[in-house]
Amino acid sequence: MRPCNWTGIRCESFVVHQISLSCTSSPLSLPFPKILKEFKSLKHLSVRHCGFNGTVYLDFWTLEHLETLDLSDNRLSGVKLPPTIGQLKDLTELSVYSNSFSGSLPYQIGNLEKLQSLDLGLNLFSGSLPSEIGNLKMLLVLDLSTNSFTGCIPETIGALTNVQVFNLQNCKFTGNIPAEITKMTSLTALNIAHNSFDGGLPSSFGELANLAYFFAQSVGLSGLIPPSMGNCKKLRILNLSFNKLSGPLPDSLANLESINSLLLTSNSLSGRLPEWFSNWKCVVSISLSDNLFTGPLLPLNIPSLMILELESNKLSGELPAGICENNALGMLSLSKNELNGTLGSNFKNCSILTDLGLSGNNFYGEIPAYLGELPLVTLELSKNRFSGTIPTELWESKTLMEIFLGDNLLQGHIPDAIAKASTLQRLMLDNNLFEGPIPTSIGQLKNLTNLSLHGNKLTGNIPLELFSCLKLVSLDLGSNKLIGHIPKLISQMELLVMSNNQLSGPIPNEICSCFQKVALPDSEFTQHYGMFDLSNNRLSGPIPTSIKNCVIVTKLILSRNQLDGPIPYEISGLSNLTSLDLSFNRLTGPILPQFFSMRNLQGLIVSHNQINGSIPYNFGSMMPSLVKLDLSNNCFTGSLPSSMFSINNLEYLDVSMNHFSGQLLFDHGNSTSLFSLNASNNHFSGALDPSISNLIALTILDIHNNIINGSVPSLADLVALTYLDLSRNNFQNSFPCSICEIKGLSFVSFYGNKFIGPVPDSCSKPNSCSPRLPFPSEHTYKSAHNLTHASVWGISLGATFVFMVLCIALMRRKMFKPEAAVLERGKGKIPPIDTNLKWGHLTK
Repeated sequence: MRPCNWTGIRCESFVVHQISLSCTSSPLSLPFPKILKEFKSLKHLSVRHCGFNGTVYLDFWTLEHLETLDLSDNRLSGVKLPPTIGQLKDLTELSVYSNSFSGSLPYQIGNLEKLQSLDLGLNLFSGSLPSEIGNLKMLLVLDLSTNSFTGCIPETIGALTNVQVFNLQNCKFTGNIPAEITKMTSLTALNIAHNSFDGGLPSSFGELANLAYFFAQSVGLSGLIPPSMGNCKKLRILNLSFNKLSGPLPDSLANLESINSLLLTSNSLSGRLPEWFSNWKCVVSISLSDNLFTGPLLPLNIPSLMILELESNKLSGELPAGICENNALGMLSLSKNELNGTLGSNFKNCSILTDLGLSGNNFYGEIPAYLGELPLVTLELSKNRFSGTIPTELWESKTLMEIFLGDNLLQGHIPDAIAKASTLQRLMLDNNLFEGPIPTSIGQLKNLTNLSLHGNKLTGNIPLELFSCLKLVSLDLGSNKLIGHIPKLISQMELLVMSNNQLSGPIPNEICSCFQKVALPDSEFTQHYGMFDLSNNRLSGPIPTSIKNCVIVTKLILSRNQLDGPIPYEISGLSNLTSLDLSFNRLTGPILPQFFSMRNLQGLIVSHNQINGSIPYNFGSMMPSLVKLDLSNNCFTGSLPSSMFSINNLEYLDVSMNHFSGQLLFDHGNSTSLFSLNASNNHFSGALDPSISNLIALTILDIHNNIINGSVPSLADLVALTYLDLSRNNFQNSFPCSICEIKGLSFVSFYGNKFIGPVPDSCSKPNSCSPRLPFPSEHTYKSAHNLTHASVWGISLGATFVFMVLCIALMRRKMFKPEAAVLERGKGKIPPIDTNLKWGHLTK
C-alpha cells in the first residue's frame, strides 16, 4: 500500500503527516478506523462529517505529534475524553463538535498549553468544568455549548485573557457569574444563554471593552443592568431577554453608539423610555416587550431603526405625530399597552411599514383608509374601541396577508369587495357588530387559511361558496344567528366552530372527512390539533358513524343540541381526542365498553342525556388521562368502580342524578388532584369508606340524597374542603365534631340523617358543635343502669310530693295576695318573674 498516493493524505519523506477526508456528499457510516493509530507521525487529522460511529479506541489518543484534530459532525458515541489526551501537547486545534462524547472533562486537558481552539459543542459532556481549564492561556476560541455541564464556572476562567469567542449556551451551569469573567478582556463574543445562573451581572462588566456580541437570554439574571455596561462601546448585539432584571435602563447605555440590536424582552424593567435612544445612529432593532415601562411613546428620531417592539408594557397617552418620520420602521409592535386616542394621520408616511401591531389598547374612532395604501403585510388592531365600517381601501390592498380586527365596535355588512383582497391568508373579524349575510364573494379568497367571524350578528345560511377557499383550515362562525343546514361540501379543516347559532338538521356524514386530510407537522410538543364544535344549535338525528374520520380532532363538542340515538363506538377510534362533550342532548342506550378505551382523553362530558348501563370495573386503567368526568343526569346503574379513583390527574368527577348503587369505595384513592366530587342523588349504600380521607385535594364533596349509613369517618385530613353536603342519608352514631375544625368550610349540610346527639346547623358559629345543654359527667353521678328498684320508687314518690307542694303554694298565693297583683296591673306593669327560685322558696 502507498497511502501517500491516496486522496486527502499528505506525506513528508513518505511519512504520513496529514489526513483530510471530505465526506460531506457521501458519509461513510463506518466504525472509527483503527488503522489511524499506525500513523505515528500524524500531525493533522480531519474526518469531519464522515459518518463514523462507535467509540474512539484509547490508543488513538497517544498520537503525540497531533497538532490539529477535527472529529466534528460524526456519530461517535459512548466516548469519553481519556486522561491520556493530556499527552497531545502539540495540539493547537481540537474539535469534537456534534457527536455523543460524554462524561466529565479530565483535568489533564489543562496540559494542552498550545491549544488555540477547543470546540466541545453539541455533545453529552457532564460534570463540572475543571479549574485546569485556566491553564489554556493561548486559547482564542472556547465552545462548550449544548452539553450537560453543571456547577459554577471556575474562577480560573479569568486567566484566559486571549479568548475572543466564549460559548457556553444550552448547558446547566449554576451559581453566580464570576467577576473573573470580566478579566477576559479580549472577548468579542460571549454567549452564556440558556443556563441557570443566580444573581446579576458583575458590576465590573464594563471591563470587557472589546465585546461586540453578548447573549445572555434565559439564564436567571436578576437585579439591575450594571451601569458599567455603558463602557462596552463596541457592543453591536445585546440580548438579555427572558430574565428577571429590574429597574430603569441605566443612562450609561447611551454610550453604546455601535449598538445594532437591543433585546430585553420579558424582564421587569421599568421607568420611562429614555430620550437617548436617539443618540444611537446604527441601531436597527429595539425589543423591550413584556416589561413594565410607563409613560408616553417618544418620537422615534432614529434614522436606522427598522424594528421596534414595545408590546405588553404600561405605555400610555397618544401616539406621537409623524411616528414614521426620521426612521426606517418596517415593524412596529405596541400591542397590550394603555395607549389611546385616534390613529389620525400618524402612520400616513410609513412608506415601508409591513407589520403594525396596536392590539389591546384603548384606541378609538374609525380605521383610517390610508392603511390600505401602505405596504402592510400584517395589521393587528384587535381589542380596541374602533368603530364604523371597514374602509374599502383595506380590501383593495395588494400586500395584506393578515388582518386582525376582533373585539372592537365595527359594524355594517361585510361587503362583496372583500373578494379583492386576493393576498389575504388570515382574517379575524370576531366579536364585533357585523350583521347581514356572509357574502358569497368571500369564496374568491383562494389564499385564505384562517377565518373568524365569531361573535357578530350575522344571519342567513352558510354560503356554499365559502368552501371554494380550498386552503381554508380554520373556520369559526360561532355565536351568530346563522340558520339552515350545515353544508356538506366543507374543505379540509383543523378547526371548525359553528356553535351558538340556529343551525338545524342532521350532522352531515361528509363533514367528518374534512378533518382527515390536513397534513400537520408532528413535533415533540404537539402531534395533532383539531377542534370540531357544533354545540348549542338545533341539530338533530344520530351522531354519524363517519365521526371516525375526524382523525386529527382533539376537541369534539356537540353539546346542547337535539341529537339522539346511541353514542357510536367509532368515537373510540379517535386516538388524538383529548376533550369530548356530548352533554344536553337526547342520547340513549348503554355505552359500549370499547368506548372507554380512549387513553388520551382528558375531558369526558355526557351529562343530561338518557344513557344507561354500567361502567367497567377497570375504568381507571382504560382512561388514565382523565382530568374531568361528568356522567350526571343520566340513567347509569351498577356500582361506581373504585378504579376511577386511581386516575392520578382526575380533578372533577360528577356522577350525580343517576341510579348507581352499592358502596362508594375509595381504596384505590390515588387521585390526589381530585377537588370536586358529586355523587348525590343516587342509591349508594353501606358505610362511607374511610379511604376518602386520602383525597386530600377535595374542596367540594356532595353525596346527599343516598342511603349511606354507619358513622361518618374522620374528614379532618380534607383540609381544603369548602363545600360539604352529607344530608338525606342514613348516617348514625355521634356526629364527628372534627369536621367543624376544617377552617375553610363555607357550606355544610347534615340534615335528614340519624345522628345521635347534637348536630350543628352550620360550622360558622363558635362552638357550633358543642352540646346545647351540659351533660353530667360519669364521675359525678352513678350510671342509670346501677339504680335499684327501691331507688326508682323513692324518686317517683319524691317527684309526686314536689308536684303537690307546688300546687298548694300556687293556690295559697291566689287566696292571700290578690290585691298585690291587682295593684301591679293598675300601674301597667307585669310582676317580674324570679328565675332564681330554689327548693326552699317553693316549700314556704
